[in-house]
Amino acid sequence: MKHLTLLLLILSLSSCNYHKQANDIIDRAEAIVSHNPDNALILLQSIHEPEALTDSVLAKYWLVNGQAHYNSNRSTAEDSLLKYTLDYYKEHHDIIRTTQAYKLFAQHLWWKGDRTGAANLLREGIETARAAQDSACTIQLLRSSAIQSTGDENFEDAVKYLKELLAADRNAPDTYVTYNMLGITYYYLQQKDSSLFYLQKACEAAAHPNYALNSWGLISRNYADILSDFGEHRQAIDIQREVLRRYLAANDKYTTLSYSALGRYYLNLHQMDSARYYMQKSKDTHLPYIDQDLSLSNYYLIQNTLMQYISTNQFLIKDITLFSNRMLEDFLNRMLEDFLNREKVIAEKNESKRVLEQRNLRLSIAKQREQMLLIIILLVVTLAAVLVAFYIQRRKKLLEEKEEELDTLKHLWADVEKANNENDQFFKKILLQQMGIIRMVATNPTPNNQEFLSQMTRITQEDIPSDDLLVWEDLYKVIDSIYGNFYTHIFTRFGNALNERELQLCCLLKANFSTKEISVVTQQSVRTVYQRKTTIRQKLNMDEKEDIADFLSR
Repeated sequence: MKHLTLLLLILSLSSCNYHKQANDIIDRAEAIVSHNPDNALILLQSIHEPEALTDSVLAKYWLVNGQAHYNSNRSTAEDSLLKYTLDYYKEHHDIIRTTQAYKLFAQHLWWKGDRTGAANLLREGIETARAAQDSACTIQLLRSSAIQSTGDENFEDAVKYLKELLAADRNAPDTYVTYNMLGITYYYLQQKDSSLFYLQKACEAAAHPNYALNSWGLISRNYADILSDFGEHRQAIDIQREVLRRYLAANDKYTTLSYSALGRYYLNLHQMDSARYYMQKSKDTHLPYIDQDLSLSNYYLIQNTLMQYISTNQFLIKDITLFSNRMLEDFLNRMLEDFLNREKVIAEKNESKRVLEQRNLRLSIAKQREQMLLIIILLVVTLAAVLVAFYIQRRKKLLEEKEEELDTLKHLWADVEKANNENDQFFKKILLQQMGIIRMVATNPTPNNQEFLSQMTRITQEDIPSDDLLVWEDLYKVIDSIYGNFYTHIFTRFGNALNERELQLCCLLKANFSTKEISVVTQQSVRTVYQRKTTIRQKLNMDEKEDIADFLSR
């Protein structure tokens, strides 16, 4: 039993150690997932059996795993266990992790093509964050909902979420971003006044000295472009010239974009000389990043083709070819990008499948090991139970035998008490004293035995030795004295035929000891006593049923 307990303790400690190590790895991955998601994934992959983790550690594992996929622009289509993470943190009222799980699981649904489900899930998350009165989590989910709605071209919902975001976060340092998104969203809805109102507020907010030139320049360029699209070319030119002035002062790489925008504004005003001037300046400040951006590259090609027509009044086939080639290249690049994205998704699915198969294999092996260990434990427990049962049975049998012996001794003592002067009983008394019955009873101090011990003490004779169990040299003298030289008589007649044990048995039979009593006082089994009696009859040529004591007394 001690070994079994130790084994169970070792297994428990081993399990605790595994969960602690896994939790430490997940914490390390979570600490770097925002800036190094790839290394975070490598750390998570070092946990070979995440299915064996406790509920809390497993929920955190899938949360960090999903965040790593999201931050590295990987597909989250295979991260279906984010649903488990979401349910766990909702149940345990961890609003911060619940918010993160809402956002990531919505992204999973989006990758699976369930745009409606993703939108509904984000809305549920917003209501949960509001119920918890957590403004930071509410703002985070509102921003995710607005971005997703814009990407799905659901501009009405995007406006609703952006306005809710403004109401919840009006004093946030990046409010200009929300204003800018609202202005652009209203632009797509062709609501001029609302669009220009929010774009102007975005420019005013971004003009704060704490913000970089790039932030203010981007917002202002958007404002100027949309003003021009709504026919406000002069106001657009004024704003874009201010942007250009600051870009030139800072030698900023986006100077070419302001030149190009001014060329377009003047082109819309039919002021060809100014348009041509700014187009040329844009061409002179052209930088490689323009060609790396397909949308900017195509825009510049179209603009240059228009300027070529204005300058020559000709629309040459080479211009169409250049444009077509660019469009074809753009189309092919997009097809390639889509293909690569699909391949990436397929590869990630295959990788997820491979990892899952490996985990299933490891889990299967672990289960087999656990089953073997369980079988071994059951065998050990069964063997221990059998040994304990055998031990208990043996002790019980021994106790029963000792109780029988004690009953017999008590019976003998009772006989002694009744007739202390009778020959047979007097011999029994002496024999009991020699057996050291006092010592035997004293080793088992029950109330009954204590009384028995007291009775023995009252009749103990000092001149009778009690160091040995039975001192037969003294007993032989007593036998001769009581039974008319019985021992001397049988020793003389049958001493050569009978051994010492058989002579002792004859003396006990003469003293009217029963077989059971002889068994107790000689510490022999009843069967052995019967066997010795049979041997004596055979040696003395007696009948099988003839009484030994009577035969020897003749």
